[in-house]
Amino acid sequence: MKRKSISLFKRMTCLAVIAILGTGRVNAQTVTDGTDGRRWSDMYELPAFSGKHGQEKIVRRTGYTVSFNPGLRIPNWVAWILTEERLEHNVASRPGTEAFVPDPEIPGCPDRQYNYSKYRYERGHICPAADNKWSGRAMAECFYMSNICPMSRSLNHDVWNRIEEKCRDWAKNRYNTTIYIVGGIVPSSAGQGTNGVPSYVGINDDIAVPYRMFKAVLRNDPEAGWTAVAYIFDQTGNTEMKTVDEIEEMTGFDLFHNLPDRIEYKVEASDDSPYWYGCSDF
Repeated sequence: MKRKSISLFKRMTCLAVIAILGTGRVNAQTVTDGTDGRRWSDMYELPAFSGKHGQEKIVRRTGYTVSFNPGLRIPNWVAWILTEERLEHNVASRPGTEAFVPDPEIPGCPDRQYNYSKYRYERGHICPAADNKWSGRAMAECFYMSNICPMSRSLNHDVWNRIEEKCRDWAKNRYNTTIYIVGGIVPSSAGQGTNGVPSYVGINDDIAVPYRMFKAVLRNDPEAGWTAVAYIFDQTGNTEMKTVDEIEEMTGFDLFHNLPDRIEYKVEASDDSPYWYGCSDF
């Protein structure tokens, strides 16, 4: 996105969000739904909503916010926070038979029969279960299929898992501050089928497989200020560190748009890897 147009875009996005909240159409989108009571404008992990009809359904859950793509039948992105306090609570376990069920707020969301075993693909979490042990409701909701994306074993069990563990370490052990996370797909790579990666999976071959996925992580450090690191992954397990600007260019998503403009521009253009312990250990 061209920088000169962002301020106007943000004003338009703000009006769009106000309109959404004013309609009361979707209970899961109300500001108070969730455990932290934050306003949309204070949720720094959120990308801007696209506003493109039929391309996203925004739902706020207890532990995350999701933009679901009804055409691809997978998330565009999922955004959430990690704190030391959340990770110190271990009150919830995986939901068993209630896992991998449709999101009740999203018509047409796949259900548990949509396993990808014939392609040797897995139902990979965008917002991981281990980040939601602090709440039974959050744990159950993170197993909604709106938070699930087809992943190869080499991605899901290797680099994707390792960055999840790294984020938990940053939140719990390294930095005494909130970690803001957003992960999702590179839309242009979804359903393309390349390098041995299937185009679609599911019993009816109607769930798109993204060849590339991303994750971006933000924090406001008392010493370093606002900093971010970002990654691009592919289904073969390759990983590259990128700036947030580069992720935006690849995905078309306006990440961390709730930051003040001056801070957003600096954070998204910078290589902040020196401020993130072990961020390149992949």
